[in-house]
This record gives sequence, C-alpha cells and structure tokens, in this order.
Amino acid sequence: MAAKRKTTKKKMKKNQVQVPFPVLLANVLVLVAVLGLSYMWLCSRCDALGKEIRSKEAELVAAQKRLVEEQDRWSTLTSPANLERAINKHKLLMSMPESARVVVVGRSNGRNQTAMLTPRQGL
Repeated sequence: MAAKRKTTKKKMKKNQVQVPFPVLLANVLVLVAVLGLSYMWLCSRCDALGKEIRSKEAELVAAQKRLVEEQDRWSTLTSPANLERAINKHKLLMSMPESARVVVVGRSNGRNQTAMLTPRQGL
C-alpha cells in the first residue's frame, strides 16, 4: 500500500505544470521598493529639518533684535547724563571720579591674552 501512495504522488507531480519562480526578479523588486521607501523617508526628513532650521533662524533674528534693543537701553541708562540724573534723584552724595583715579582694563598685545590695567592719561 505504501508503495502505491508513492507512485501516485510521483504521478501527480509529473502531471502538474511548474512555473519557475524568478528569484532574481523578486530580489530586484524588493530592492527597488526598499530604495523607494528610503528615498521618501529621506525627503520627508529633509523637509522636517528645513522647517526646524527656518524656525530656529526666526528665533535667532528675534533674539538678535532683543539684544540690540537691550544694548541700546543699557547704553542710554549708563550715559553720564542719566547717571547724574539717577544720583540726584536718589539724593546720593556721589560724584564722577577724577581722571587720575580711573583705571582702564584692556587686552594686552602679548600672546597670553591676559587683561592688563593701564591708568588713563589725563582727560
């Protein structure tokens, strides 16, 4: 009985039409699909990064504008006329120092780039 089964299976296999599966074509199609999906992901990532860069640049422009405004406000507040006005307003007994007592802190010309103190020459 077992021998009969084997022969019937062999006959059924011989009667079936077998189409060869194109492995190379399947591999090429999978490769094309993977490359296409990678390209689409890369494009979407580049677009997202571009939007992020534009928003950061806008943020930088706003920060630079605030910086300029604050520097202008600070220079206005620290002008000699405004300092005198603030001293008088708060009734402080202060006056501007004499030029001989003013020390200017500047950068040295040497390689070590340390700060140096130089007395101001008469104003």
